[in-house]
Amino acid sequence: MQNARKCCRYAWVAVVVLAGCAGEPVVPVSDLTSPRGRYAARVVRPGDTLYMIAWEVGLDYRQLADWNGLVAPYRMALGRRIRLSAPGGTKPGGDGKTRTRVTALSNEKSTAAEVVSGTSGSGAKSNTLDPKYRVSRWLWPAYGPIIQHFTGKNGNNGVDISGRKGTLIRAAADGVVVYAGSGLRGYGQLLIIQHNEVFLSAYAHNQALLVGEGATVRRGQTVAEMGDTDAESPRLHFEIRRDGKPVNPLDYLPDQSS
Repeated sequence: MQNARKCCRYAWVAVVVLAGCAGEPVVPVSDLTSPRGRYAARVVRPGDTLYMIAWEVGLDYRQLADWNGLVAPYRMALGRRIRLSAPGGTKPGGDGKTRTRVTALSNEKSTAAEVVSGTSGSGAKSNTLDPKYRVSRWLWPAYGPIIQHFTGKNGNNGVDISGRKGTLIRAAADGVVVYAGSGLRGYGQLLIIQHNEVFLSAYAHNQALLVGEGATVRRGQTVAEMGDTDAESPRLHFEIRRDGKPVNPLDYLPDQSS
């Protein structure tokens, strides 16, 4: 009996050791946006940008800038405490009534509002916007089977498009690159493009980024190569956010058959 117990104990230890050697599991992108109000503040770490922090916590970057007294180009000192909720006695914004002129990082001459304008996109929601904040036309950043669809709150914040490593990823619309790096857990090599003061898009799990922060990109321009960084297989995780909130990309992208 004692021998049997010893064998069970050794078997359990072996399982624990093997599990520890397996490495850290891949963290799905769908679980990464922190619930609003979960944390009151956050300290600026190396590589952080205002856009990255806003994306991480699911807030409009304009709200975050307003709450912390930041103005374009939103420079933040390391170790600074960034408020993630409205100051006491004030109501959260984000209704789109107050617009801030946004200067592209390291490109003083152009603004995101000037980069994109024109007629509305294919999504019905964009038709309600002032023309100044519309995206003229959205383009599929890559073609392939959709292996994960948008599910909204507490689910998948975008769509995952399957493909091969090295497949070229294109900008879905004109804009300015406001983040390029791997600082967001679970997104791997990530690009965030600001199209105007309302819309941003993200391109995750790339094996290579072909543009840097501050670059002005045109609709259809190659911006990255598909990969599997922080993913279980080669894919593009693509998101569109309106006023900081994830929206279903299929409401804005054209029919793939067209």
